[in-house]
Amino acid sequence: MHVLRGHIPSANALFTFEAAARRRSFTAAAEELNVSQPAVSKMIRQFEASLGFRLFHRDLRPLELTAEGKRLFADVERSFDLLNASILAMRQGARRDTVRVSFSASFLQLWLLPRLADFTDSHPGIGLSIEESGHDDIDLYAEGIEVSSRLGLGDWPDLEARELVPEVTFPVAHPGFIAKTGGLALADLARARLLHFRERHRVRFGWRDWLAAAGVPTGALDEAVVFSDALGSLGAASLGHGVALGWSHLVLDQILAGNLQQVGPRRLTSGKSIWLVNSRRKPLSPAAEAFTHWVMRRMAADRAAHPGVFLPTPQDNQK
Repeated sequence: MHVLRGHIPSANALFTFEAAARRRSFTAAAEELNVSQPAVSKMIRQFEASLGFRLFHRDLRPLELTAEGKRLFADVERSFDLLNASILAMRQGARRDTVRVSFSASFLQLWLLPRLADFTDSHPGIGLSIEESGHDDIDLYAEGIEVSSRLGLGDWPDLEARELVPEVTFPVAHPGFIAKTGGLALADLARARLLHFRERHRVRFGWRDWLAAAGVPTGALDEAVVFSDALGSLGAASLGHGVALGWSHLVLDQILAGNLQQVGPRRLTSGKSIWLVNSRRKPLSPAAEAFTHWVMRRMAADRAAHPGVFLPTPQDNQK
């Protein structure tokens, strides 16, 4: 029997402690582990009795680790990560290194997937586990996601952030729709058939925001068609159903293919950017570094080749 067994009542005590310390809540740990809150509290008390010291300051909310608890938590995290990495490596064998990435549906469908063959061809030893995320605030470390993206200023304390592309937006529609309307001037947009979207777990620049920033009086906007994400509104616009709000990096390919065309001359920036992010709690693997560098390089190439799509019009450079 390993000498460690004399300090730990059961392996489950380590998992319970790790969940409670990471979530800083016995209740949240209980939900994650699918047990009751009293069961978590009892397990922690037994663990502390076995160790001979306290792990948590229970009189604080959210829970705070004691100095001993912090030290043990850091060691448990490292041990869990090492075991997980070893098991994954043995499962994968000599096949390849796999990187777990998570992006919005619109980024996946409109930017990443059309360029994916370039990555797989140039990095044959790296596999990708690609997940679609409807949230911007997922815990990358807890979910095991190595690389994701965020919209903002790049100042998240728990994330390493690399600026990928500024947020530049402008109206887009199918060329046939524009021709059918006799051309759309900026002042006409508030009365045009606008394709709206409203994401449940993200706050994005919408039509009212864009028109206000462009100085266009809006009044009551017609919201006859509202999609659950930007991907739907852009897809509808490419089929000639109306005018969608487009992001430069998302609409580039559709503009080059002739499926979408910018409506009017105005391109606005919010002052925010899309950033590639990873958790500070776990360094990127060599495979994840390679994927990150590839995404940055491909986006930089797009921006250099098509500055007219990615640059805001000078008079509308909103700070």
